Amino acid sequence: MNKTMRFAASSAAFIALIVQTPLQAGSDPSGFCARLAENAGIERTQTIDGETTWSANALNFGQRVLFGGTAATSVNVDPLQPATVEDYKRAATMCAAEGKGAVCRLIGPINFEFSWKGIKTSTPVLTGEAATVVVEGTRATCRSSMQSLGSDHS
Repeated sequence: MNKTMRFAASSAAFIALIVQTPLQAGSDPSGFCARLAENAGIERTQTIDGETTWSANALNFGQRVLFGGTAATSVNVDPLQPATVEDYKRAATMCAAEGKGAVCRLIGPINFEFSWKGIKTSTPVLTGEAATVVVEGTRATCRSSMQSLGSDHS
């Protein structure tokens, strides 16, 4: 193998390790909801006691009044890879239908998939982070928090 091929192979292996290593919550001061808002194009967020929160409508007022609009919003949770059967079981319990929408109670590390205004994003919930995402009709709300040490994950 020549030097270029060895370099490419070792670079690919290094990148794969970085991508699969769960990040710690302390490495990202903005928090899960801030990252999700940035990925989904939600501009209005607020920080209360160091935690980011937001609530947004997929349709603006004019779209709702003039067109009686609807918007497809979806949520999904996937474990980080490589994943075990337990990781998939844990992911399967995080989102559930409630009332007229869905509630996702997220505890990292996990990947959260969110489709909003035609944009599908995947945002990681980091180790040590917890968040609640509520989708009801065209409105979505996100509240993130740091997970306390020794908290029950079940």
